[in-house]
This record gives sequence, structure tokens and C-alpha cells, in this order.
Amino acid sequence: MPRPYGVYVHFPWCERKCPYCDFAVSVERPVPGARYARAVLAEMERRAPAFAGLACRSLYLGGGTPSLWEPEHVASVVSAVRRLGLPAGAEVTLEANPESVDAPRLAAWQGAGVNRVSIGVQSFDAAVLAKLGRRHGPEAAEQAVREARRVFENVSVDLIYGGRRSTVDTARADAARAARLGAVHVSAYALTLDPEVLAEEVPFARLARAGKLVFPGEAEVLAQARAVRSALRQAGLARYEISNFARPGFASVHNRIYWSGESYLGLGAGSVGCLHEGEGAVRWTDHRTPEAWLADVEAGRLPTAAEERLGAGEVRAEGVMLALRTARGLDPALLPAGKAPEVDALVAGGLAWRRGRRIVLTARGLDVHSAVAERLMS
Repeated sequence: MPRPYGVYVHFPWCERKCPYCDFAVSVERPVPGARYARAVLAEMERRAPAFAGLACRSLYLGGGTPSLWEPEHVASVVSAVRRLGLPAGAEVTLEANPESVDAPRLAAWQGAGVNRVSIGVQSFDAAVLAKLGRRHGPEAAEQAVREARRVFENVSVDLIYGGRRSTVDTARADAARAARLGAVHVSAYALTLDPEVLAEEVPFARLARAGKLVFPGEAEVLAQARAVRSALRQAGLARYEISNFARPGFASVHNRIYWSGESYLGLGAGSVGCLHEGEGAVRWTDHRTPEAWLADVEAGRLPTAAEERLGAGEVRAEGVMLALRTARGLDPALLPAGKAPEVDALVAGGLAWRRGRRIVLTARGLDVHSAVAERLMS
């Protein structure tokens, strides 16, 4: 049976850039929607042959704000991915901001072949939203989720905790409200500012580095994370990955492809793709700016900004790290020889448990996931 892969398409335009965002995003106008769609299909045509022999299982349109893309262009991308073998009924996700969600757009996305919508709510608390620099308010966020649920069964909500004005109470209330509104999937992430990204590109990172912004400490952020987990568990959404929760049958197919260490075809400005070849892999990153990306694609070139080849050891280490993020856990065959005592110590210390042959981290273990993964691979 062929191994699966997912297709990720990055739409890099937003109405404005959030001050904590380090994604490949542009606010230039006008948005060349038709031109961009043609270029995505051209890049797909050049990269897809390398994935022959694998089975296309999901499509994810992320950003940026792909809900700003005209539905007819979304439809052209969905149709092209169908020609790669994406089955009818397979998961097709489109990310949306609350302010671009309304009944006509939802119906148009459904007509284009989308069957899952992920709404970037971030919070239902007015003060938290203001400090995150978001333009929508709590009422608009709630209305967007309600409207989406009238059209789509599969609606996901993104939440952020650990920001300024965020507390245990606001984090708990946000999670409970998302579930009460009918979200069948919730992604809840702590606000993080990546030190590897140039601070000049991310205002929050620049201000935090200068000591002009103060965020909740580690203990407070962990307390907020526990409050989110508790609220979602009580509402019937199970934690299936460190930051992701779902009702039965609604775990993200696309993200599970990533966490299972499978290949993914990345397309569009700022996208990342990875193709596993034997025990190794090749991973590439496209140009981050639409201008550079379009210039290469329209000149008949692959728009690759960087490429790295991963050896068997690197692939195995990433596989351990990713598997330990999930409720399915880790196959110990991925571990270096002689790690049984380390696993025993993790189990004895309440950081892991055994489910059949697999090793699964407990809630305490997931709180220190990076340290556990490093310990097992060192």
C-alpha cells in the first residue's frame, strides 16, 4: 500500500500583519489572485512527479489569509490536486479569519470543494484580542464560528494563550466557548516568539527583546495550558497531540501526516515541502516573498530558496520528536540501541507510560516534551 502525503498551499496575503506573526505574509495590494493561482498550478506541475508512487490524502490551504482568495481560484487548486489522486471526500481545509467569514463565502468555499474550515479566533476576550493586535472582537469571532457550523460539520478553531492580558480564567473561558459554539476541533498554542526569526520582522519580538513588553512567565503559561485542556476534556474534545484536540472522528488528517513523519508537497510563497526517499529525505523552503516566488515560477524555475538533505539519523530523530507529540506515541524501534533504561526511568517518573509496545507521554511528560525527546535521542 503506498505511503500517504499531503498537499499544503500557502496563500501569503493578509489584510494586516499581526504583531506576533513570523509567517511568510504580505500586505501589499492589490492581491494578484488569478496570477497566484496559475503560478501555484505551475509549481505543482513541476514538483508533483517526484511524489509519484505515493498516495495524496489531504489538501490544506493556509496562510496568510486564504479566505481572501477568490473562491474560483480555490476551486482551481482543489481540482488540480484531485488530478493528483486526492479522493472525493478527502479532507480539504481552508484557513479563515473571522472578519472574512460570512454565509456567501462559506457556500462558495463549499462549492469549491472545501469541507473543513479552520477559523483563527485566537481568543473570545476583548482585552486579549486587543493586546494580540487582532481586528475582530468577541462577537465577530462567535458569529463566524456559528455561521461556519451552519455550512460545515468540520469546523476547527485556533486559540492562543499566554499573551498579555491572558489568564487562567480567560484561557479556560476561550476553550469552553469554542466547544460550546460547536467547534469539533481546537488548536490551542502558547504565544511564542521565535528567536531564530529576525526581530525586525516581528514587532512583539523586537519589543520583548528591548524589555518593552512583558509576557506571562512559564509557570503561568503552563497553568493556562492546563485550564484549556481541562475545559476541552470536559466538553468531549480529546487531546490527540500536544496542542490539538478533537471530537471523535475529527482529528486533522493533514496534520497527522506531518506528525507521522510522512511526505508533504509544499506549494506557494513561503511554503515548506518534504519528500522521504528511502531512509533519508529532502526538504525545501520556497522564497518567502510573493515577488521572488512569482519571478522564479513564471520564468520556468523551481522557486526554491533553501534545500537540505536529511540522513537516516536526522529523519529518525525527527520521527521520535514528532511521535512523542501525539497520543499514539512512539514505536521504540525508532530509538537508538540501549535506551530501554531511559524509557523505564521516564515511566517510573510519571512522564511516560506504555500502551502495548508504544511509548506515550503523560500530560506531565508533554509539558517537557523537548527535553524528553532530546534525552531519548542523545
